[in-house]
Amino acid sequence: MGILTGYRVVDFTSFLCGPICTMMLAAMGAEVLKIERPDKKLGSGPYKGGERIYDLSVMRGKKSITLDAKDPQQHEILMDLIKTADVVVENFRPGVTKRMGISYEEVAAVKPDIVYTSISGFGQKSPYASRGALDIVIQAMCGLMSITGEPGGRPLRAGASIADLFSGVYAAYGTMALLFNREKTGKGDHLDLAMLDTMFTVCENAVARYLNAGVIPKALGNGHPSNACFGDFPTKDGSIILAATKTPTYIKLCKALHIEELIEDPRYVNDDVRNKNKAELHAYLGTLTSQWETKPLYEMLANAGVPCGIVNTIPQACEDESILARDMIVELTHKTAGTYRLPNTPFKFEHNPITLTKGSPILGENNREIFGELGLSKEEIDALLEKQAKVRTMFKEQAMD
Repeated sequence: MGILTGYRVVDFTSFLCGPICTMMLAAMGAEVLKIERPDKKLGSGPYKGGERIYDLSVMRGKKSITLDAKDPQQHEILMDLIKTADVVVENFRPGVTKRMGISYEEVAAVKPDIVYTSISGFGQKSPYASRGALDIVIQAMCGLMSITGEPGGRPLRAGASIADLFSGVYAAYGTMALLFNREKTGKGDHLDLAMLDTMFTVCENAVARYLNAGVIPKALGNGHPSNACFGDFPTKDGSIILAATKTPTYIKLCKALHIEELIEDPRYVNDDVRNKNKAELHAYLGTLTSQWETKPLYEMLANAGVPCGIVNTIPQACEDESILARDMIVELTHKTAGTYRLPNTPFKFEHNPITLTKGSPILGENNREIFGELGLSKEEIDALLEKQAKVRTMFKEQAMD
């Protein structure tokens, strides 16, 4: 049981932003029915047990249904399925759902209280609506890449696909808000979420500084435009992050490093002057931190109340004390890939705990279950799946040619 138990989601998503949205809804307990092409290609690796690791990740907790919306018989089944749903989520380019006969208007005509979430690069009503957008395109266009990287260096994307991830999270948040609204009003709605809009809001402070103070933000590496003692500092075996940006934590930093004389130094006595003189201050702090190994320095500063962190690799993060203590790695099971591990959900509800137990399904795993619910007989289901199998065989033969 979960907070969204009892809600059914019909999922037309692909790539990353849409699947992240529906993965979050599934983690909350919603029944997510992932609609997939009968001739779905496996996609690029890496793989585990013949299954794509990407699918093992974002398909967790979902059910897999194969239907071809272009086939009249299967389109009719699809619309019957949508009538049983509370939510539809899609992340096609604007206009594609209309051609498929599953646009918001067409769905709302048969299911007036539907919550329909559309995720696209630029939104349903934009001068760029018909243009494709991948994560790196959005990171570039929202301004994020211009403030990421070292000073004077080339613009860089973030190491994770954060435009996809943030858009998926915002879409899940908006979808749940519309479900809440439907509980109050009985009415459905259409969420039009653009990745560019999402990431423009993520750049909030940089945008606000420009709009209100005329400041054009630039790449600062790991530094901060208005704070000192913020960034990475060398150690004997790597580096450590310090974020002692305000006077109380700066004082703690000075005491921990036994440089109390800098507390009342006129160059560093308050936040403003420290920021003006941070190049000199940071250089001096670096000579001190470089005499330490990272782990002991981190423990010493953290225990002294100084905001700091170790720059972990992914393997090191997977072994982090807090990550392990909070059960942030979960083990799931797949029919062909066996057991595999993934990041757990970050939601820790006191009275509605989330327990992830379902791995990802194999293609079409839930066809018979769901088609049977819709009233199709065994003979009708057999005939439909045989038709889909012939389509898969035909496409495989064409691909080999």
